[in-house]
Amino acid sequence: DNVQVGSSSSGKTNGIVDSGTSLITGPSAEIRKIASSVGASANLLGQYTIDCALVPNLPDLEFTINGKPFKVPGKDLVIQAQGMCLFALMGMDIPTGPKWILGDVFMRQYYTIFDYGQERVGFATPISS
Repeated sequence: DNVQVGSSSSGKTNGIVDSGTSLITGPSAEIRKIASSVGASANLLGQYTIDCALVPNLPDLEFTINGKPFKVPGKDLVIQAQGMCLFALMGMDIPTGPKWILGDVFMRQYYTIFDYGQERVGFATPISS
């Protein structure tokens, strides 16, 4: 339905969930806008890096799916490795496909059920122990 970070909103949109996609992908212009708003910089591969010191203050990214909000905490939008912080959103423009692909970064937050028989996907918040 919608993607929102801070006061920025995508408006009506669509997407899929894909366990074969590591990051969250979306329209390049929207990803650029989000990345810029949090201080992330593009690299030559089309990915974004961010100063690791900014991670604790990153805003949440919220997806509204069938009228229900699903948040990814800002700190979880970064993959830290070898002293570098990769902003886990990447621009991808698919002319006839979904605008957003919710990959592993999203799926780490929600138990995801692929119901092939009913052709639907379900999400649940895991219970913390």
